[in-house]
Amino acid sequence: MKLQIQILVENTTPVPGLIGEYGFSTLVSADDKKILFDTGSADAVLKNSKALGINLSALDALVISHGHFDHTGAVLKVAEMNPGLNVYGHPAMFEPHYVERAPGSLYPVGAGFSESELRLKGANFKAIGSFTEIMPNIFFCGEIPRSNDFEDAGAGFRTEVDGQFREDHIADDSALAIRLADGLVIISGCAHAGMINTLSYCMEQTNCHKILAFIGGTHLAMASETRIKKTIEALKAMDIKTIAVAHCTGFNPAAMMRQSLGSKLVKAETGMMFKY
Repeated sequence: MKLQIQILVENTTPVPGLIGEYGFSTLVSADDKKILFDTGSADAVLKNSKALGINLSALDALVISHGHFDHTGAVLKVAEMNPGLNVYGHPAMFEPHYVERAPGSLYPVGAGFSESELRLKGANFKAIGSFTEIMPNIFFCGEIPRSNDFEDAGAGFRTEVDGQFREDHIADDSALAIRLADGLVIISGCAHAGMINTLSYCMEQTNCHKILAFIGGTHLAMASETRIKKTIEALKAMDIKTIAVAHCTGFNPAAMMRQSLGSKLVKAETGMMFKY
C-alpha cells in the first residue's frame, strides 16, 4: 500500500497561505482511497484543502475520532459535499460532553449535531464499538480499553446521564490504525483513552509490534509530570520510528518527550505530510 498523510488542521502552521485552528484533521490517501480523519473546529479544513488543491468532494470515508467540537466542526459541511459518504465513529460520540471550567460551571464541548442531523445531510453513519477493518488493512479502533494505571481521559470532563452530571471517561475516543508491510501507522485525535493504551491496543489487535508512526493529539497538556515520565518510558520500550505530536499535547510535555526521545519526536503542524 502506498500511504500519504497530510495534516489539514492543527493549532499552528509554518506554511504561508495555510491557517492554524484549534483542533485536528488529516487526509489519509491509501492507494486510490481517500479518508478524512476529523475536521477541526470550524472551517480551516475547507480553506486549507482549497489552498493545497485538495478536493474534499471526492472522499471515500470520514472517520471521527470522538465527539468533541474541535474534531467535528466541519463534519456536516463535508457530508454535504459527499452525498452518501460513509462516516465512521463510536456509537457514543453523540452523547453530551462538557468540561467543568470552574466548580459548577459547565461548558459544552460536544459534537454540536446529532446522528439524525448527520443522516439528513445524506451521510451513512457507521457506529463501530470494537476494532474493525473498514477498508483493507485500515482499522477503526472502536472503544479502546483503559489497561494501564497512569493514563486517564483528562480532568474536568463531564457527561449527562438521566439528568445527572457525572465524570466523562470519553468512551467514544478512538483512533485509526493502518497496517503496512513494514509496520503500523496510527492516527489519533486526542487520545483521551491514553496514548500508550491506544498504541498497545493497536499492536495487540493487529499482531504487529513495529510502529512506523504515531500522528496526532495525546492530551498530555494538563498531565502530571509523573504521567508524562511514565508515558516516555513506555514509548522507549516500543519499536516506534516517528512520534508526531499535535493539538492537545502541550509545549512542556512535547519538550520533555523531545529531550528523552530525540529526533523521533516531532511537532505535527498544519501542512505537514508523511509518506510511506
